[in-house]
Amino acid sequence: MRQYKKIILLLVLICLVSLTTACVGGNKTERIRKKIKNYLYEKYGEEFVVDRIGTQTIDGRTNYVARIYPKSKVGKNGERDSYYSSKVGLEKKAFGRLGKVGSGYDMVKMKMQAEEYLMPKAKEIFGKRILLKPEVKYKRSTKEVEHYSWKIVSGFKKMLGKVKSNPEKHRIELELYVYVFDRLEDKAEKEERQKDIFEFVQYLKDESLFECLEMGVIFIDERVLADSYDKYSRKIYYSDKVEKVVQGERVELPPMKLRKEISKELQQEVNQMNEKELLVNMKEIKKEELSYKSLDKYYATHYGYIYSVEILKEKYNSSYEKYKENKTLEHYYYKDQSEVKIGRNLEYILD
Repeated sequence: MRQYKKIILLLVLICLVSLTTACVGGNKTERIRKKIKNYLYEKYGEEFVVDRIGTQTIDGRTNYVARIYPKSKVGKNGERDSYYSSKVGLEKKAFGRLGKVGSGYDMVKMKMQAEEYLMPKAKEIFGKRILLKPEVKYKRSTKEVEHYSWKIVSGFKKMLGKVKSNPEKHRIELELYVYVFDRLEDKAEKEERQKDIFEFVQYLKDESLFECLEMGVIFIDERVLADSYDKYSRKIYYSDKVEKVVQGERVELPPMKLRKEISKELQQEVNQMNEKELLVNMKEIKKEELSYKSLDKYYATHYGYIYSVEILKEKYNSSYEKYKENKTLEHYYYKDQSEVKIGRNLEYILD
């Protein structure tokens, strides 16, 4: 009897192994990739690259995870740009089976759609030498009291339509960075750019995008568009920094000799380039490089920042309370051009 039990147990184990093998059905990684690709194509109507496939364990549950980005970016600047990529998760089930797919790509889609929507007006106001980097959150209130919950969705125009038709229930939080590749050299240019920022703010008000707005307009020295910029930026990064006092603030800057060399060489290159060449090099800049650490720190000449009252209240509450106490919150409604402030970058290094 005991021998029969052993035989039956062995047969059951063989069946389970066979079942598991049938479920896996060949190369596991390729099955995972195919399942994710099919899901993404059905949802977004376009093909994706699925790579860096691995596993992730959270609260004792292990799922497959991968990086995705649109196939349309292959061979283009966006292929290696984290701004356009997203994580995707695939449920790992028993016996090698694959469950549901979950993707955060809607967030990427939303900011791409926002950029497409805003770019024509931004170019009209600031000129062609600009890059936009938006981050967008759509929130909806589902209760009588004012409480907004974040919804991961795409369809920027559709969500904006909801905000316009029912602002009490719907909102878009817009964090927008406008990179203008044109250094400000005198007071007249600065005042002209203040007008531009003020005009763009009024446009965002008209579009119902001002209520929850945080915007930075960053003026970058156009010499970063020279072909040798990458070479010199590495020199800057690895150089020994020197402490300086600029407008009463202590900052660390590269050695003056190196700064003068870079300024001279990049200026000579830019002088020999036409507008089309400058724009081509501008479009080669990755979105992930549009940041303080990568680009702004040494090459921005000036900054202009805009905050709506609601964003001050939610994200910078100590400042909100201070402005409220000082009765200066009115300035953050930007009803007058004088309320637009443009400050100099103290770490700017080019002559």
